[in-house]
Amino acid sequence: MELQNALIIAGVVLLLLLVAYNRWQIHKARRVRPLMPEDDLPPMREPVVGKTTQPETQARLKEAPAEHVSRREPTLGQAGKGLQPERDDPADVATATVAAHAAAGSADADEIVADEVAVAAGHAEAGAAAQADVHADTRQDAHSEAHSETHADSRAEAHAQAGGQSGAKAEPAVPDGQPTPAVIDPLIDCIVPMHLERKASGDRILPLTGRLRRAGTKQVHIEGLRAETNAWEAVTAGHQYEDLQVAVQLANRSGPLNALEFSEFVNAVEALAESLDASADLPDMTETVANARELDGFAAGADVQLGVNVISDGAPWSAAYVQTVATQDGLVLSRDGTRFIRYEPDADGVQKPLFTLQFGDTNFLRDDLTLNAGRQITLLLDVPQAPQDIKPFKTVCEYGYSLAQRMGAQLVDDNMRPLTEASFVAIFTQLEKLYDKLEARGMPAGSPVAVRLFSL
Repeated sequence: MELQNALIIAGVVLLLLLVAYNRWQIHKARRVRPLMPEDDLPPMREPVVGKTTQPETQARLKEAPAEHVSRREPTLGQAGKGLQPERDDPADVATATVAAHAAAGSADADEIVADEVAVAAGHAEAGAAAQADVHADTRQDAHSEAHSETHADSRAEAHAQAGGQSGAKAEPAVPDGQPTPAVIDPLIDCIVPMHLERKASGDRILPLTGRLRRAGTKQVHIEGLRAETNAWEAVTAGHQYEDLQVAVQLANRSGPLNALEFSEFVNAVEALAESLDASADLPDMTETVANARELDGFAAGADVQLGVNVISDGAPWSAAYVQTVATQDGLVLSRDGTRFIRYEPDADGVQKPLFTLQFGDTNFLRDDLTLNAGRQITLLLDVPQAPQDIKPFKTVCEYGYSLAQRMGAQLVDDNMRPLTEASFVAIFTQLEKLYDKLEARGMPAGSPVAVRLFSL
């Protein structure tokens, strides 16, 4: 018992000693240090030079005269805009700019120094542009070309992916303030004019168009007459419109517009007109449905998908091998993984689907590509959606022959007969008739209206 008490007392004493020692250390650290003369001097900081800075740039930094170094208080954000370059030599400014960018990107620089160096570099570049316009213009042109090429590649890839995923026509980007291209076409749309009592802005109209996206399986479009351009355009926020027109597509590959879809469309139009205090000229349902059936009949007669097949002369191909070949040839896998798509640029440079490559019922996203095998590759051309002037069938056949030669195969038609010169002539003759038929209807193959009609 006495030992236990002794241990407790010893522990308490040790704890008190530790507390007293800690308080003494804290008191010692808080003692005010006498002000020294050197405390009024600004801290010295060496120039921050990244590892990638060239030796000659480092030499220029070290050779800077002392009179060019001036003290400046730290700045935040845009506070350093008043800083102007002190040297007029473009070479010196360019050298300083390179060093500044290297310093800003260096892992050794702290964030404040990097920001200040980057701001100074921007003003140095602006000063150089003012002193040497020719050099600045040259650099700007080079930068713009590189920037444009990069974004052009990005846009091409985005259009390719969009086409592979849905096959729908991509709308071109339009600068703010400019009219967007009109989509509604009386050849395939039932159009309902809507007269506004007074001008309405796109900001007011757009929230009211939630029900005007589709009617059943048919697309619905709404456009406004913009006073500044006196042209129809897709309703855009920030624009003022004198009148509106709403249209539902009469037919697509899912069939003609039926009475139920027409009623759904009319109800949505009436609700929009009531919200905008507008009057809508609604069409007759019987006449509209009859026009839809007539258009669908024409489309059924012109909806041709032409296929050629590459048949192996030896062992079957694995799906992994077919995927490798298609990818190396620049074809893009569709979103559902069932086919590869070949794209070609149109007159505007937009990548559009030309034909597809299918390997039986293989899904390249879900199936085991090492186990799936087959002897037939099908190249399928959607004739109404491919412009005639790029000779799509010739392109398909040339690619098919290329595949056959590389993969040890032969090119055959849907009846598994080898494609001969006579069969090519016969197919071309039939295609010319189909192209003339579409042209006479006012919707040539590959045109926006044809793409809309021959899609889902």
